Amino acid sequence: MLITILTLLSCAFYGAATAHVLSRLFDAKGPSQKTTVILSTLAILTHMVLLVNAVFTTQGQDLSFINVSLLTCWVIVLSVTAVSLRFPATLLLPVVYGFATILLFASLFMPHDIIVQSIRLEIGLVTHISISLLAYCVLVIATLYAVQFYFIDKRLKRKDLAIVYSHLPPLMVVERQLYQLVFVGTALLSLALLSGFVFLDSMLAIENAHKTVLSIIAWGVFLAVVIGRKLRGWRGKSSVITIMVGAGLLTLAYFGSRFVQEIILQRF
Repeated sequence: MLITILTLLSCAFYGAATAHVLSRLFDAKGPSQKTTVILSTLAILTHMVLLVNAVFTTQGQDLSFINVSLLTCWVIVLSVTAVSLRFPATLLLPVVYGFATILLFASLFMPHDIIVQSIRLEIGLVTHISISLLAYCVLVIATLYAVQFYFIDKRLKRKDLAIVYSHLPPLMVVERQLYQLVFVGTALLSLALLSGFVFLDSMLAIENAHKTVLSIIAWGVFLAVVIGRKLRGWRGKSSVITIMVGAGLLTLAYFGSRFVQEIILQRF
């Protein structure tokens, strides 16, 4: 019952934050930062309390697909919200808040039954997992920036005056932040793969081979974007699509098999 109440409260706060930002998305002054911060802070704190209660149970740690997804979502929401306090990120906020609302509501109907009695806190494993999670979150945020860049660029090319006088950030600022995030995320992903091969013996085991291969392919895609940007000045639609493909491959690597095993197969 407590989990359900916390989930619904989080949904309500995220939903209210989403509605508030969207209602003033193209306003010259933009959404009220005070209202946005209050609603998002309440949502983030409720989300955090939900995670603590959902993961740490009396039977052990529940590391099910949905709980790991909610944790990743929480890190992304927290990061984007923190960034928005310093840099314009108006277009990103309703996306992450809206997605968090949908994911939290969907979690009410998904199984939570992966109980681990104890977690071995080996330094190598913790290092690999931490860097991998951070790399994924940074690259997902970079993908959101790529979508924001494409949206603003497309509206400007159509000579849409609403976008010119809106609260949305300048295109060049978004582009600079986008490639900074891609560079940092690619570096972190490189460290994550390296730490996996150094500290883990199961990176190429049958049950993990597909994750490793997809992660390496995604790393190659992001590396191509970084090199193409540095040497050839890549930008625009093709670069955005490439970044989205890389994020999609990385999502499949991190969550694909677990989604099939824990959600689809259990349903059927």
